[in-house]
Amino acid sequence: MSVRAIVGAQWGDEGKGRIVDYLAQKAEVVIRYQGGDNAGHTVINDKGKFALHMIPSGIFNPATTCLVGAGTVVNFDTMEQELASIAKAGVTGENLFIDWRAHLILPFHCLLDGAEEASKKSGWAVGTTKRGVGPCYADKAARVGIRAADILDPERLKVRLEMLLPQKNEQLRHYNLPEVTVEELMNKCATWRDKFGSKIIDTLPILRDAVKGGKEVLLEGQLGIMRDLDWGIYPYTTSSNPTAGGACSGAGLSPRYIDSIVGVVKAYSTSVGGGPFPTELEDEVGEKLRSIGGEFGATTGRPRRCGWFDGVAAAFSCWINGFTSIAITKLDVLDEFETIKICVAYELDGEITTNLPDTAGQERVRPIYEEMEGWMESTKEARTWEELPPKAQAYVKRLEELTGAPIGFVSVGPEREQIIIMEE
Repeated sequence: MSVRAIVGAQWGDEGKGRIVDYLAQKAEVVIRYQGGDNAGHTVINDKGKFALHMIPSGIFNPATTCLVGAGTVVNFDTMEQELASIAKAGVTGENLFIDWRAHLILPFHCLLDGAEEASKKSGWAVGTTKRGVGPCYADKAARVGIRAADILDPERLKVRLEMLLPQKNEQLRHYNLPEVTVEELMNKCATWRDKFGSKIIDTLPILRDAVKGGKEVLLEGQLGIMRDLDWGIYPYTTSSNPTAGGACSGAGLSPRYIDSIVGVVKAYSTSVGGGPFPTELEDEVGEKLRSIGGEFGATTGRPRRCGWFDGVAAAFSCWINGFTSIAITKLDVLDEFETIKICVAYELDGEITTNLPDTAGQERVRPIYEEMEGWMESTKEARTWEELPPKAQAYVKRLEELTGAPIGFVSVGPEREQIIIMEE
């Protein structure tokens, strides 16, 4: 039996989808445990290249049951578009199910998301994708949200919408946005019920039977710990918990059932959205990383902020999540760098620290760098540790040392076979 959590160890966009896609070839259940369609996982396999936002990255294995867990917020319009996209590659999506406890992103959530972001003072924007995720989670916390199960019961749905809409229309009027009616939303939910009603189920028996039956289970998170609601760069965070702890509540299982926790890191650092990013490079080096790495958001297409690997943030992530191993992605992007830097500490207000400060402190820190020689040769063809250039091996081992968890996987390209398996 193996229950494995795949967790983002940086600011998101670490390549989790690539790792889940690889591991899902042997997995029998994959669960997306938190987040919405505000961030995407790019998956490249023998069927093509796909940007998934709501659907678990295990969808390409027809033998894998893919679950969208209770901790997520679901936009069924996005899910419909994604199913249509993968259908062109011959993937049916018949193995996809949504937990009836998952909350639903309704059209007014997206309107309010954009308006609230635009109302923030200069420099305080979160960098939201305006997909309605934050307002939906806010309704969940306020106990007024609409859950997937509600659309299966029109009478119950109507009552809940009648209670919710006066408040929402008041908010919409505040921003000079069009109001919504119960009838409009009932019609929208009826459309969703016709298309997805059979997929809205209690996922807990499936997960429980899989765990008790000794099956391979993957828990798939979105974004990374530096965007975690509690432990990230608040308020520039997402509205849920992408951590390994969040996997338990979002998927519906006890921590004692998780056998391994894989932290996914890029060989350098990237971030999309607002907030501090200590190792950011706003120069030709940063542009080189962005260009070679193709660093543009899977959801928005926005250029990602790029910088050197941040060992302070990685060690913090390892402690909070309890990584049993890490997966390093995009090592090949560094093939053309003569010198590579790694942040090993911060200078904050004249003091050197290896502890992660709060958000305000991170805005003031100066990264302390260690330099390593680049290997200046291709790693894309390497399939074993021994085939990596010695200087690339030294770099990987240094990241392992700074993070505090052993290397389990090293990715040297986007294709499934471009991966070195260390844990075996």
